[in-house]
Amino acid sequence: MPMDGPKVKDRDVVLWNNSVTRLSRFWKSGPLVLVFLRHYG
Repeated sequence: MPMDGPKVKDRDVVLWNNSVTRLSRFWKSGPLVLVFLRHYG
C-alpha cells in the first residue's frame, strides 16, 4: 500500500458528545478513514 496519498488539512471537528478536537489526534497512531453520513428526515 503506498504511503504517499492525498494530503488533508488538519481541521477542528465536533464529535458526537459536542466536544471539539483536531483530526490529527485520530491519525497519530495510523491510517484514518473518514465516513460522512447525511441525515435524511
